Amino acid sequence: MTNDDIQNPLDENIAEIGQALGHPIRLQILRLLAKGELCGCEIVPEFELDQSGISRHLTALKRAGLIRSRRDGVRIYWKLADRQVAELLLLAEEIAQLR
Repeated sequence: MTNDDIQNPLDENIAEIGQALGHPIRLQILRLLAKGELCGCEIVPEFELDQSGISRHLTALKRAGLIRSRRDGVRIYWKLADRQVAELLLLAEEIAQLR
């Protein structure tokens, strides 16, 4: 049996979520979005990264299904995909405090 034979799509999705949660800036972005929807122009000033750097992090979070976007004219607004994302973040923080 090869690794390809035992791959589970759900496991692959969970792994992608884990990768998305694996960067401190992405966690900070999720904390910001847990407070409500924000324009990218409101997210960028919170970090010492340029717009393209933040965009890469937002894309990783979106690809993992943790956030969603909508366009309003030239602006893109971001929000958590579901309230369960905020719960996942809180759970991860609780687990991290056990260390």
